[in-house]
Parts: sequence; structure tokens; C-alpha cells
Amino acid sequence: MSRPVYVYALAVVGLFAALGAGLGLAANFILGFFIEQFVEPGADPLDSTQVGVMFLTSIFTIYAMGPMTAGIAGVGVGQALPDRRAVASIVAGAGSFIGFYLFVGLGLFFTFTVLAEYGSGGGGGGGSPLDPSSLLTLMLQVSLPVGLVGLSAAYLTSKITQRAASAQ
Repeated sequence: MSRPVYVYALAVVGLFAALGAGLGLAANFILGFFIEQFVEPGADPLDSTQVGVMFLTSIFTIYAMGPMTAGIAGVGVGQALPDRRAVASIVAGAGSFIGFYLFVGLGLFFTFTVLAEYGSGGGGGGGSPLDPSSLLTLMLQVSLPVGLVGLSAAYLTSKITQRAASAQ
């Protein structure tokens, strides 16, 4: 018996949420370690070159992992729905597009939280190199290719899986 389509969509969104939280927490712990190693107590953490580089690397990683996560999700949905190629594509594409917002939101939340804990707001003014509104604009821009990657990966995987099954 086949599962309802919404189960696959929730799985895709859940994958994005779990990976976003994981990346954000990893960035939080890594930045906390770097702040404790390279920043004098009471100083702004972003005044340290090492912390600043790790901060920007963490943000880059969060955004760059979106398409990879969509590809993984698309492959999973495409394998699960080999005989329903269009449905698999729509579910993976829409789930990736929507899930990416949770992914980035959680990742950035945990990344910025560590800066607030050590005395820097991490955004807008206060010596921060990043404007939070520009990160939101970037999230909107990147969400489109993320959705397309999920859609494409599901379509191709569904097609390949269906052909492999029919060849047997």
C-alpha cells in the first residue's frame, strides 16, 4: 500500500529542518570554540579575524548545502515514487523550496546566537560585516535553484528507477 503524498513532502521538509539545525548547532559550537580561543573576554568576537572568517564560512556553508540537501531529498522521493514521476518532482521541488526556508532560518539562528552570547549582535550596525536583510534577500534568491534541484533530482531518479524496474 502506498503512502499519501504529503508524507513524502513532510519528510523532505523535515530533512531540511534537521540538517539546518545540525549545521547551525555545529557552527554555534565551532564559533564558540574560536571565540574562547582567540577573543579577549569582553571584546567583540567579530573583531577577531579568525572568528570573522569562521562566521562567514559558516554562513556560506549553510547556503551552499541547500542544493545538496535538495538533491539528496529528490533522490529519495524519486526512488520512493518511481511510477509517479510528475508527483515525485513536484513533491521534492516544493518540499525543497519550502524546507530551505526552515533550513536557513534554523542554521542562521544558531549561528548568530553564539555571537549574541559572547557580546556581538552579529547583525546590522555594531561593527558587523553583514546586513541581516541582505541575508533574507539571498535566501529568496537561493531558494529557487534549491527547489529546481529537488525537482530535477526526483524526476531523473524516478525515471531511472522506473526503467530499471521495467527492464527486469
